[in-house]
Amino acid sequence: MMMEWWKDCQTEWYNIPLWVWMSGLLILVIWLIQMIFVFRYFLPLTRIKSQEQSIGQKGVSVVVSARNEEHNLMMNVPKWMEQDYPNFELIVVNDSSYDDTGDILDALAVSYPQLHVIHIDEEKQNMQGKKFALTLGIKAAKNEIVLLTDADCTPRSADWIASIVAHYHKGIEVVIGYSPFEKQPGWLNKLIRFDNVMVALYYLGAAKKERPYMGVGRNLSYTPEAFFRVGGFKSHYSIMSGDDDLLVNEIAHKGNTAVVIEKNSQTISKAKKTWKEWVSQKKRHFVTAPLYKSKDKFWLTIYPGTWFLMHGAIIAVLIAFPQAFPIVALLIFRSVCMVWIQFRFLKVTDQPRDIAWWSPILEVHLHFAQVFLYCSNLISKPQKWN
Repeated sequence: MMMEWWKDCQTEWYNIPLWVWMSGLLILVIWLIQMIFVFRYFLPLTRIKSQEQSIGQKGVSVVVSARNEEHNLMMNVPKWMEQDYPNFELIVVNDSSYDDTGDILDALAVSYPQLHVIHIDEEKQNMQGKKFALTLGIKAAKNEIVLLTDADCTPRSADWIASIVAHYHKGIEVVIGYSPFEKQPGWLNKLIRFDNVMVALYYLGAAKKERPYMGVGRNLSYTPEAFFRVGGFKSHYSIMSGDDDLLVNEIAHKGNTAVVIEKNSQTISKAKKTWKEWVSQKKRHFVTAPLYKSKDKFWLTIYPGTWFLMHGAIIAVLIAFPQAFPIVALLIFRSVCMVWIQFRFLKVTDQPRDIAWWSPILEVHLHFAQVFLYCSNLISKPQKWN
């Protein structure tokens, strides 16, 4: 039976319909676009070398916005204050918390003179999301570099600040860092960590090739001068998210942006534990994408768009003309390359590599989940930050 099936699949090349040849050519072009992304933007991130750390001449203000983060602050404030860097301050903005965040910060400030606390009352809030709190924190910063992170983010090293500052060479105003999620049991955790890696490959790879378009507020640094030059969050203060990606989209450009992904430069946090929490988080992030620069929006649609086109076209051709099955080799080669890229990136950034082996399945799940979330946002946008 196997031999009969094989004979049925044999077709002389001159008997192959013209539409199959044309479809094959289209698939090849789409595949080449995918491979350009893989080798031009993703591959360089697998061989980034560490830079010599700064000796601490530049002053750094670490700015954190915190809303109802009492447990995270009790754990992370000491971690931030134990940084092996001689010239920094920590500014934590208590953003209208209704738990014990304010009291805990005031108590910690007694033990840590470098910790400065700003309290915001609910009635004084006049911006969406974290933007008002971050604006106050950056205005209060006394140093020439601002380093942003979140209350639930823990530095992976006492050299976190030094590793970020080491990239502030002449002309650099923005340093885009990397922040992975902790490994936990379950498929959702794998999907979130995979999503985080894929997003990082996009924005870090683009920035590495001198076309920065976003950063992530869990580990992001820039100069107050660059922040105030564009009016801070003025152009997008009315939406909840965007305090990181939209700001970087505005202030970062070729020549003024650096990328750092080594372990010592990272912060790490726990991923969402339920599907509902993750969906809510992703929906908030999707709100900002339409506000990117036109060239960045176009660039961001190429990879997922060609992914769907390539898979759809191959499936359609195989259904109509099963003899064209060798074309599946293109998918296999691409999948092998992505597994290898993921494995290398996870190794360079010192993360668990389990998701690399699952990446072909995770990628399918993620792409369809993103389509669902995007369509869901067209119907109903998120209304609250927390």
